[in-house]
Amino acid sequence: MNIKLRVLTVGVLFFTGQAVMAQKDSTKVKDIEEVVLVGYGAQKKSDVTGAIATVKADVLQEQPVASVEQALQGKASGVQVVSTGGRAGNNTKISIRGNGSLSASNNPLYIIDGVPQENLGNLSSEDIVSMQILKDAASSAIYGSRASNGVVIVETKSGKYNSKPSVTFNTSYGIQEIIKRPDLLNGDQYKQVHDVARQNYLNDIASGTLAYPAAGSPGELALNNPMAATGINTNWLDQVLRTGAITNNQLGFTAGNENSKVYLSISNVSQEGIINKDDYQVTRLRLNVEQKMTDKFKIGINSYYTQSEATPIADDNNTYQPYSNAINAAPNKAVYGADGKINRNMSTNNPLFAFERDVTDKWQRVGANFFVIYNPIKDLTLKTSISGNLNINRYNRFDAPNTRRGEKAGVPWGYGYYSTENNRDYLIENTATYNKKFVDGKLNVNIVAGQSFQNWQYEDSFVQGENFPSNDLKWLVSAATINNGRSYMNEMSLASFFGRAQFNWDNRYNLMLSTRYDGSSKFTQDNRWGNFPAASIGWTVSNESFFNVPVINELKFRASYGFTGNQTGIPFSAGLNLISAGENHNQNPGMAVTDLFDPTRKWEKGESMDAGMDLSMFNRRVNLNVDVYNKTTNDLLYRIPVNQETGYLNMLTNVGSINNKGIEVTLDTKLIKADKFSWDFGANFSYNKNVVETIGTKSGQFTTGFASIVKEGESLGSFYLLEAVGVASEKYEYKDKTGKVTKVVQAGDMIYRDINGDGIIDSNDRQVFSGGIAPMYGGISTRISYGMIDLSANAQYSIGKKVYAMYKEKQVGGAAVGYPSFSENMLGEQMNYWTPENMDTNVPRPHYASVISAWNNQRSTRFLEDADYLRITDITLGVNLPKEQLGFIKSMRIYAQVRNPFTFTKYSGVDPETYYVDQAVKGSQNSADTTKISSGVDSNGIPNVKIYSLGMNINF
Repeated sequence: MNIKLRVLTVGVLFFTGQAVMAQKDSTKVKDIEEVVLVGYGAQKKSDVTGAIATVKADVLQEQPVASVEQALQGKASGVQVVSTGGRAGNNTKISIRGNGSLSASNNPLYIIDGVPQENLGNLSSEDIVSMQILKDAASSAIYGSRASNGVVIVETKSGKYNSKPSVTFNTSYGIQEIIKRPDLLNGDQYKQVHDVARQNYLNDIASGTLAYPAAGSPGELALNNPMAATGINTNWLDQVLRTGAITNNQLGFTAGNENSKVYLSISNVSQEGIINKDDYQVTRLRLNVEQKMTDKFKIGINSYYTQSEATPIADDNNTYQPYSNAINAAPNKAVYGADGKINRNMSTNNPLFAFERDVTDKWQRVGANFFVIYNPIKDLTLKTSISGNLNINRYNRFDAPNTRRGEKAGVPWGYGYYSTENNRDYLIENTATYNKKFVDGKLNVNIVAGQSFQNWQYEDSFVQGENFPSNDLKWLVSAATINNGRSYMNEMSLASFFGRAQFNWDNRYNLMLSTRYDGSSKFTQDNRWGNFPAASIGWTVSNESFFNVPVINELKFRASYGFTGNQTGIPFSAGLNLISAGENHNQNPGMAVTDLFDPTRKWEKGESMDAGMDLSMFNRRVNLNVDVYNKTTNDLLYRIPVNQETGYLNMLTNVGSINNKGIEVTLDTKLIKADKFSWDFGANFSYNKNVVETIGTKSGQFTTGFASIVKEGESLGSFYLLEAVGVASEKYEYKDKTGKVTKVVQAGDMIYRDINGDGIIDSNDRQVFSGGIAPMYGGISTRISYGMIDLSANAQYSIGKKVYAMYKEKQVGGAAVGYPSFSENMLGEQMNYWTPENMDTNVPRPHYASVISAWNNQRSTRFLEDADYLRITDITLGVNLPKEQLGFIKSMRIYAQVRNPFTFTKYSGVDPETYYVDQAVKGSQNSADTTKISSGVDSNGIPNVKIYSLGMNINF
């Protein structure tokens, strides 16, 4: 094989995300600038003085996933993307440069075609032409009180003027399965552990260590009734898991003439989750049109319609969650009873109970942005835009009379629930942009000034009834009793004035100044307005006359400082002194003050500093970006305890601060560029140190979630646990400070560290352990192409991460409960329990005595595991068919992809990327999803999936 390497000076044109490679002789070429999106405009990349990451559209489009967010994993430094599990249509959690709030939102602001959105759910990957992530205050401060958590700017396709009609069709079909199956005990092993637990109890009684339990007590019942051999060996996971299908189809059309351009797209994603009956389907329609009315005047509209339907079986905060119940269910129990119905003779919920519920969750979302652009004089652009979004939800749930949840005191009854949401907002913005060169073209000035007003209205209602006459009559009109209902509306507004001035001198020195003045209806008049200024500078050293390093194409240093705010997720009345109406205990109507009011309450404010370097070498084939930052969120909103004489328990006020500081490194290379062969490689690394500085309480801490704590001086995502020393190989004595023995631990039982030395293991001995949110993370990508074949692979990694495997409190709990209910099933790890012949273990001996089992299974570091991981997120093999063989088809690519094929980790659980999900928690302008602050707890949530896909991209 004869391959000739060519050294080229390559100019790259990035205009709204589309790349055109210009290959010319190095003595004649002039670089074509890359343009990136910023707030209310665009900039040459060489003029950027803030920290902005670009994710290329083709990278996103190579991922046949249900949501755009999933395709972002590992793609940009400083952007931590965590999958929340394997539910159909499941979304992700995104954090930019850490988390900085306790009560308000920790999610970034999304700007799609200039319009703020709550998420990217209305987008198909194929619709995206450009995506930029604004990470520092200088680049995001122009969005003011909504930019504290970073900003994601997305521009969708819009067609081109003077272009021929073009049709694209993208399709893929895949199957998905659980990423890893947990190792559970079979029926014989399950009985063995129970037999050992009973025998250990008898042995301790015989030795005098424990007294014989009282007559009729659970202990006596357990001793006198050993587990019977049933001959049943049920694999409950087989009853709830499946191999699901996922299909993704998208059809796009673009066209343009001298005065018009249009883009039309329709797509559909249909996904069967790995849990039976867990289905999701979404159809998206997008229409973007722009029309030149005159040489100075044009109008346009960007619009979308999204319709989705899901079958949300159960979330992690539900006793009927089928996956966790499949792990809990005893393997010596039959799936169905002798009558052929779902077996109810179980100590845990039969996993199949979850599938009895009839439930649908339907959303319809429609939105549009109508804009007018006018150029009255050269260099001046005026723009007015009016946009709106309407989100309508219908949720219907029915528990038939003959189902477990449909019974009332054992009698067939039936329950129904129906809710609706009608959420809408509108936005009016006016901007003026002035761009002009002075001093013989050496000084470029760009000035943006504008005004914005946005209004949100949230309507919610529900009604529920009971006592249905039939399993087939599922609507509330058939209920004998309507027993509950509610309706309400919240409204809030945000008024803003903003401006930005950018100066570039001779492509060497850059200065940016911006400010935004926001007023929120959520707060009182005295605290309603806030100012969010920012400034940044840049020095392109490589353009200096004294700089002469041939291998370096660009070397730039930049620094920024600014302020941002956070009012997203704060309730509409958070800063107002309101009363609520309702009924008292006699069901009489009335009104009362329901919250203690703090008149000084205001929004949270972030202060951020950033310094960075951009380096491009070897004809731009090696590109390195480095940033260091320090970001503090002040005036945290949090409920602090108050004197009960006030009549209240707590009060929402501004009390604390959280700091995030770190470093980010991004490397992008073109290692080989030959006639038919190329090899690209990229990597990014992020380190973020998160510290809760103050929270305004006397104790300086509070517990949250299941095993988490927020404490001054510690990071969010910390755990509050006893420290497990190990399993005692011989008798161990606890003593107080006088030397008196306070407790004796028998061989085979757990030893915990007595922090205060009082000889008693209690809550005073709990310590803080960090790691629920990994401090180090990043991604790796590589792509090799030869002729018409290409092979790419992407990976993400996490370092310093820990997971508290809370489910192991029972799943490696040593058969703590005997007759008649018996303990839940256990993991294969339980079989490594301590015996005199097996002392090298961290699994204590099984025991029926509650005093022993409760001691051994305390919330401690016994269940806290290292969860660093490297995950190969996708491997794709593609073939681009020769154009000369395609006829009227311009291009065709066929590919095969596997997603999440390999995960390398020491974590013994199913998925180190575990995340607790409560589907009742929804982030919006009026409410915040605060689950991020208690990350890292594994409660047997539905794990991630592996996906095997075949796909095709056709351009006509």
